[in-house]
Amino acid sequence: MELLEKLKNSRFLQVALDFLKIDDALKVALDAIKGGTDILECGTPLLKAEGITALKKLNEIGKGKIVLADTKTADAGDVEAEIARLGGAKIMTVLGIMDDATIESAVKKAHEYGILVQADLINVKNVRDRAQELKKLGVDIIGLHVGLDVQKKRGISVSDLKKEIKEVSELGVVVSVAGGLNKDRIQELLDLPINIFVVGAAITRASNPYNVTLDIVKIIRQK
Repeated sequence: MELLEKLKNSRFLQVALDFLKIDDALKVALDAIKGGTDILECGTPLLKAEGITALKKLNEIGKGKIVLADTKTADAGDVEAEIARLGGAKIMTVLGIMDDATIESAVKKAHEYGILVQADLINVKNVRDRAQELKKLGVDIIGLHVGLDVQKKRGISVSDLKKEIKEVSELGVVVSVAGGLNKDRIQELLDLPINIFVVGAAITRASNPYNVTLDIVKIIRQK
């Protein structure tokens, strides 16, 4: 797929729009677009609260930006691929910890629609081995992710997963990283073969999302 090749050959900023109301998400999304973000993530809370409508509205304002549906699919992979299609998403996510049958179902249907599938490795213990299995199942993107609850309890972010990031990148997949990223932490990760940097609160809770997005884009594209 053309998009997959594009993702493999560069670095991208994805803004995670983890809101409950679409109007709040759109306000930040517009600032992030002006600042140069590449991917608009319809966060799981927003997708649950506003549904396919949220995906459609992000596509409307995105004007060619990549829209990702953070479905975090745990079952009925083919049905949730349909949700992504109806909303115009170019990428959907599945939980890498789930049964292979669910992954296969999502991949098969998503690829029929020209949608990429990202496996979210949140709570996966053996990251490299599972990533290797997921690649064989046809997953396009591997997402290394430290969840919000883990960040709060253990005080860690995705920047603490440097070893795992290197190991996954050696599999030849598109690598996405998420979890507590901000300008400083991204700077620490620039030497790693990361394709997609996912930033949430550092942008969405900023007093000026545009300026923060602009700064992060400059950092990501300096190499």
